[in-house]
Amino acid sequence: MSSWIPAAESAAVVLVTSSQRVRDEVARVAVAAGLALTSVSTVGEALALRPAVVLLDCNSARHAVPGCAVIVVGLDSDETAAWTAASRCNADRVAILPQAAGWLAEHLGMLQRVRDEGTVVGVLGAVGGVGASTISVWLAASAASRELHPLLVDGDPFGGGLELSLGGESVPGVRWPDLGEVRGTLNPEQLIHALPSLGGFSLLSMGTEPPAPGILASAAVPPIMEAARGAFNLTVVDVARGWSADGSLLPYCDSVLIVVPGRVRAISAARALVAQLQPLPVRALVRGPLGPDLDPDRVADAIGVPNAGYLPYLRAAVGSENQGRVLDLARHRAVRACARSVLDTVLPGANKAIA
Repeated sequence: MSSWIPAAESAAVVLVTSSQRVRDEVARVAVAAGLALTSVSTVGEALALRPAVVLLDCNSARHAVPGCAVIVVGLDSDETAAWTAASRCNADRVAILPQAAGWLAEHLGMLQRVRDEGTVVGVLGAVGGVGASTISVWLAASAASRELHPLLVDGDPFGGGLELSLGGESVPGVRWPDLGEVRGTLNPEQLIHALPSLGGFSLLSMGTEPPAPGILASAAVPPIMEAARGAFNLTVVDVARGWSADGSLLPYCDSVLIVVPGRVRAISAARALVAQLQPLPVRALVRGPLGPDLDPDRVADAIGVPNAGYLPYLRAAVGSENQGRVLDLARHRAVRACARSVLDTVLPGANKAIA
């Protein structure tokens, strides 16, 4: 049975617990932070509510929870169990109550404030080699042409660094490895000024050297992504395939764009991927060439998600990433039309229905 504590308009925060004491402690935090809190008994009930944040007690934190930020909450007598549970479910943070009540109230309040500002969209290939990274660049460039003040985030620790495809490896500014010691709250203005700028947008790349293991699972990630949301109108995240291995930026995304080639096997792969991404809103960007009897809408319908745009096969795109010429193609008519369609779909104020 769910209970609701009335508060100011706020992010969806859901607590999963069967402990009345945990429920009472977290309720006090929610009141202090001015947040609406819903308490449920299972993770499945929590995910059905599409929350921004899930708070798990030690007994509920059994598996990774996709599509939202996860914080394990424990009582002062459960500290060891809480840290063990956090490791088990790949949680973003741990809060031991009541000692960490002040921090948790501030953290949840900050998360709400930044979620009210910028939009974060993840881009993910349904299969390998479909050009999701390239499309991420084009979306950021298109947003820059609209003066939307975008950020492009490299979410693939093993991708070699997005700046290589942009010819920007020598552009000064911080990369992910430089931010590994960030803790607490990061001033959005500081992040803006620290990042390199290419093609009219800011870039947070992995850099060209191998990053430290677990770089996207570190304690630095939440404040960085919160600051990004507060600093930029749109953040485009190039999400790594196989995200569960080394952390992921998916929990920080408002929605995900799956890049799907118009082929039967890719459609099947995309359907499986959509199931894993629940409860995140998902849209399809369909890439040509299309197989027999297929069109973009039929591909999206077969996957079971809305069609955000179509990009025909571009011969000029072949090899552009290796040559550092991806930005040059952002001005191509077909690329501009596709990016415009996607941005009109995912940005606030557009038709945001997710059928």
